[in-house]
Amino acid sequence: MSTATDTPPAPHKPARARPVHRRTLTATAIAAIVIGSPATAAVSDVSGSSRPARPHTSTGSAARSSRPNRADWEKLKNAARLRTMALAPHRTARFRAFAADLGLSELVTIHPLAPGRCATAVTYLYNNLLDLENAYPGENWTPLRRAVAKEPSIAACAPRPPKRHQL
Repeated sequence: MSTATDTPPAPHKPARARPVHRRTLTATAIAAIVIGSPATAAVSDVSGSSRPARPHTSTGSAARSSRPNRADWEKLKNAARLRTMALAPHRTARFRAFAADLGLSELVTIHPLAPGRCATAVTYLYNNLLDLENAYPGENWTPLRRAVAKEPSIAACAPRPPKRHQL
């Protein structure tokens, strides 16, 4: 029997499991988009049609490049600078989260890249920014600083210098 003085039980809230799971799913989805995963072709094959799946290409679209164009290169450099600023030792958790959010908004506007060293570096950059976006006060960022130092550099994405013509 329930009386008016009984209080309902407090809802169960997992401590960090839900944001980490959501972050992992988001990172996986973005990595698949950036790298150009053949997941869409696999879905087409399962559709039950007896016809073979055709790749979805629009007419007039250029093939994906393994390097970004000049505008996307600037966006990548800005996102990397924001990650560096966010990882500085004297930054607050709020600053880290804000800088990471700005960096992520830069990354989502770049054109898809073909698989390669640049796409791998962009994926690492994206994952680092996701970690920083969920910053909380008192968190130890030394392990991420060490990891960033060992990760592939976005220098792999730098545009190639124009070729000189020999006379």
